[in-house]
Amino acid sequence: MESQYYWKSLDDLEEVVIGNGEILLINRNGELTQIGTTLDDARNKLRDLGKDEDFPDFMNDYNW
Repeated sequence: MESQYYWKSLDDLEEVVIGNGEILLINRNGELTQIGTTLDDARNKLRDLGKDEDFPDFMNDYNW
């Protein structure tokens, strides 16, 4: 996958990655979970998973 943007969690164990038209959550074992195709979908999914506070930079990045 070609990634253009990514954000690391506060504990550096996970990343949110945007690439190829999807937004993924990647854990330290390399397991991928699609969390959305839009920023709103991805942010809502992180909230649902209880991981929104782990990614403050992603949740508050409104430069899109």
